[in-house]
Amino acid sequence: MMASTFFKRAVLFGLTSVSLGAIAAAAQAQAEVNFIKPENFSDIGWAGVDRDNAMKQLEEHFKALAARELPGKQLKIDVTDVDLAGEVEPRVRTDRVRILRSVTIPRMSFTYTLSENGQVLKSGKADLKDMNYQDGGGNRYFDSEPLRYEKKMIDDWMARELLGKTRLAPTR
Repeated sequence: MMASTFFKRAVLFGLTSVSLGAIAAAAQAQAEVNFIKPENFSDIGWAGVDRDNAMKQLEEHFKALAARELPGKQLKIDVTDVDLAGEVEPRVRTDRVRILRSVTIPRMSFTYTLSENGQVLKSGKADLKDMNYQDGGGNRYFDSEPLRYEKKMIDDWMARELLGKTRLAPTR
């Protein structure tokens, strides 16, 4: 009898955990990020591994922002162009280094659709650029953060266009 009660409690606990997990997942935003013809992008990295890493970083950033800032909504992003901050230049050896200059600004183009329960709330085309990306003020990412200028540009766009704010709240 004791084993039967233990088994029932374990099953009930398991079902409760699964139900709570499903509710939490439903409350979070879902983001879908597609890169349309990345081989034609202006500058998403020099080597294949650099391009793949940059696309992964951008996709993860969109998804994390959507989960945090757009609970219960769905965001679909189709990235059509990326031009990373700076420019890759050869050095004396075969190494290549990304040099940041005021004229090599980060840019990104994409279409987006924000929806909730199947109803479109907002959609459009975004052409982002940050002419003052080197000014340092207002960038919430450390210097060591990969794609820090591009991430700030995405944050600013989301705050302004999707949330009606001047900036995103600091992360904890």
